[in-house]
Amino acid sequence: MNKLDCTDFNFLSNVALKLENGENLERSFFLTGNVPEEILVRLQLGDNLHEVISSIDFNYPALKNLFSSVDYADESEIIDRVKSTSRLIRVREEILKEKDSSLKVHRRRLKIIRYVTMFTIAMIAGFSPIFSNLYSFISTGEFTSSFSIWSILSISFLIINLLNNYYLLKMGNEEKIKFRLIPVVFLHSAIVIGVRFFILNLIPI
Repeated sequence: MNKLDCTDFNFLSNVALKLENGENLERSFFLTGNVPEEILVRLQLGDNLHEVISSIDFNYPALKNLFSSVDYADESEIIDRVKSTSRLIRVREEILKEKDSSLKVHRRRLKIIRYVTMFTIAMIAGFSPIFSNLYSFISTGEFTSSFSIWSILSISFLIINLLNNYYLLKMGNEEKIKFRLIPVVFLHSAIVIGVRFFILNLIPI
């Protein structure tokens, strides 16, 4: 299969322009400047145009049917079909481009939200022993909850962080989600350890 040197839209636009200038369909292929050399050689050797077209790898395979359907059409009908198909492809590509752009913005926003929430949850996890034992600390000046990162409280926050990241990655249609959750474990743990190290150095426990 042979690929064109341009998009299907540009190819059809060039063919339509040549047809409007009075060229026939086969001649239009020669003058577009986008058809591979192998295709032009086959046409010069007398191969059937539609057989040659069937060997072109279009991004829109339906274009092969388009050129097959113009065998018995008059010149103006051929031009109309080629131009209307070209317009439809252009509109579709513009929609796909806009959709892709919107998806990138959406993923970028989700990425920001994911990092902010991950950092926030990890920070809360680091300070959680203070919050959970605030009354005990005020009354006795001592903490009864462990500051260990392996405590039930710490593991609970880690699970919450992993679930939050999984949900946001799923919303963004990201690939290899499980693989992307591995750095979350390390970042969450590093933040929690850093916060608790700060607390232990700040408050004598």
